Amino acid sequence: MNREETSSQAPAQPAVDPATPIIESRDICRVFGALKALTDVSLTFRRGEVHGLVGANGAGKSTFLNIICGIISPTSGAILVDGAEVDIRGPRDAAALGFSFIPQELSLVPDFSAIDNICLGLQKTSRLGFVDERKRARVAREVADRVGMTFSLRKPVRELSAAERGLVAIGHALARDVRFIAMDEPTASLSDIECRRLFQIIRELANDGVTVAYVSHRLDEIEELSDRVTVFRDGQIAARFERGAYDREDLLRGITGGASLETRESAAQVAEAAPVIFSADHLSDGHRVRDVSFDCRAGEIVGLAGLVGSGRTEVFKLVFGETPLAAGQMTLDGRPHHPTSVRQAVSRGVALVPEERRSQGLLMEESITTNISTGNWAAHRYAPPIPFINDRKSRSVAGSMVSTLSIKARNTGESVRTLSGGNQQKVVFGRWLSRDSRFLLLDEPTRGVDVGARQQIWGTVEGLAAQGKGVVVVSSELGELVFCHRIFVMVEGRMVAELAGPGVTEAEILSVIYRHQRQQEAS
Repeated sequence: MNREETSSQAPAQPAVDPATPIIESRDICRVFGALKALTDVSLTFRRGEVHGLVGANGAGKSTFLNIICGIISPTSGAILVDGAEVDIRGPRDAAALGFSFIPQELSLVPDFSAIDNICLGLQKTSRLGFVDERKRARVAREVADRVGMTFSLRKPVRELSAAERGLVAIGHALARDVRFIAMDEPTASLSDIECRRLFQIIRELANDGVTVAYVSHRLDEIEELSDRVTVFRDGQIAARFERGAYDREDLLRGITGGASLETRESAAQVAEAAPVIFSADHLSDGHRVRDVSFDCRAGEIVGLAGLVGSGRTEVFKLVFGETPLAAGQMTLDGRPHHPTSVRQAVSRGVALVPEERRSQGLLMEESITTNISTGNWAAHRYAPPIPFINDRKSRSVAGSMVSTLSIKARNTGESVRTLSGGNQQKVVFGRWLSRDSRFLLLDEPTRGVDVGARQQIWGTVEGLAAQGKGVVVVSSELGELVFCHRIFVMVEGRMVAELAGPGVTEAEILSVIYRHQRQQEAS
């Protein structure tokens, strides 16, 4: 067995005036080459407060937290902890101070179990110095019960759903004796029930004196949880608010700099004579998907609603050729559609924007050009008989997508790793837009993006529908689905209802979900 090498138990702290901020940053700057990511950021975190951080993608929120938690170093400026200046040179230093960070893109070990990931870095050894599996299992179980994990903790993390992985990451932070927790979009993959449980945990932590830095693009969460809110814009602090002294418009003005955000109207009506692009009849994958039927016409935006784990993503895997069909029938443009591979589905005009862009949709170390061109190299070659890629053509296509989707980047040769989450998502969209795909599957397309990028993405979706393409959207934010033409509701792998939109409300969708959930639990 491997000996646990580190202990994240925070050392005893000297007596400090309770009024002294647990953390204070003074004139923090961070420069990446020619890019100024942070400029003169001065900010305090009080003991036992929930401090909301908001701003557009790329505004500097995550960069600032990465500095506080030792993931990157500031170019200049100072950080004070309990009133004394400190030099945080890495995550180990941050852990020794009692700091923990839950990043937006989860840092878990895929082949380790949930127990191993929760206890990673904890010193749980026997008297002989070996790993004490019983202690680790007990710590993991206590954390799991607190968070509400109902799945097996011995499963490898790679076998868990996105929501379950999110709970494991939260458990990893809670298993430590922390004084400060930074949470970057922690609810992005959680269901409504799981979100409410997380909010309860956050309030309990604050009551126990733990400081929570909470980053979210969901402004209702910020308003509900935060004692104070700091708004980042273009790498600087644009506004600061105390609870009760601001409203939603104040936040939006701070985030956008006063620029108005257009109110998105309902999607244009679909012609009655519009042909059916795709249809599914009693689909099953023999596991999560049990009985699913729906269709999508040309120019239509269809929403799939349901709680996390209802089987929505698994339906997309069947359509996209990732998972073999166990039962049922599919048609695409009136012809049988039974793809035996992703390549076959893509060749027929099916596109998928996946639930997790970094691990499933992008080559993080590669350029924007490479990511947009991936899977479509044949269209970027020189004319026959020359069998080579025309780099000029690839750069031109990528440049067109950068312009069309308003991707913020210095050039198309920039690595997608350096882009904000919203701009990374736009790169995934750009890949499929450049192929002129006919039927698009969008799994949580606006997860972790700011209000401006969200409107741009939905504008792109509506533009695709206006061109006569078919679009199916999965979103855990039911407020977004109300703009779809039709909404199909899934519960426990089954399609249980069809709602006509636009105009249906979020409350109506939830009512249908929970009514059928209760019926299935009772049967």
